[in-house]
Amino acid sequence: MTKTLEIDLRSAEGLKLNRRPIKKKTLCVVTIDEKSRNSNLDESRRSNPTWNYKSEIPINGNVRFITIEVFYRTGSGHQKKIGEAKIPTKDFMGRYSPEGHLNFLSYRLRDEFGDKCGIVNLSILVKSSTTAIRDYGACSSQAADTGLWRPRSETPSIDGYGGRIVTGVPVWGVYQRQF
Repeated sequence: MTKTLEIDLRSAEGLKLNRRPIKKKTLCVVTIDEKSRNSNLDESRRSNPTWNYKSEIPINGNVRFITIEVFYRTGSGHQKKIGEAKIPTKDFMGRYSPEGHLNFLSYRLRDEFGDKCGIVNLSILVKSSTTAIRDYGACSSQAADTGLWRPRSETPSIDGYGGRIVTGVPVWGVYQRQF
C-alpha cells in the first residue's frame, strides 16, 4: 500500500567532524527506497544549521527505514558526508501512530565509524489517502470525510511485556504507617 509522507527537514544540532564543530555550508538529504530529496544549502556556517525544507515523497508499505544524511560543501564545491541517521518507519507509521498526525522527531547522526556526530530534527506527516477511507467504510459519513476514522488493522498487543497483564497496587496499601 502506497502512502505519501510530508517530510520537513528542520535543523541539526552540534554537527561535528573528527570531534570538531562544523563551520561550513551544510545540506540534508532524505532517501526512501531509491527516491531522494535534497534540502536547500544552509549558508550560515554554524554547527547548528537550519533548513526548513518541506517535501512530499511516496512510500511503499514494505519500506522499513528512511535514511537522513547530512553533508557539507567544500570550497571546491564537492559534498562530503558528515553523518547519517536511519529512521525506522514504525516510529511514525506504527500501530499507535494515527495517519494525519504530525510527528516531531530527533535522531542521532552517526559517522562512517559509528561515532556520534550531531542530531537531526525533522517532522513527518503521513498523509491519508481518500481511497483508503472509502475502501474501509466508516461508522459515519462525517468520520469518513474528515479522515478521523481508521479501522483496526490487527489485534492489539503489548510489545515488550510478554503479553501479560500487569496490575498495580496502590502505594498506601503496601507500606504500613509507623507511629
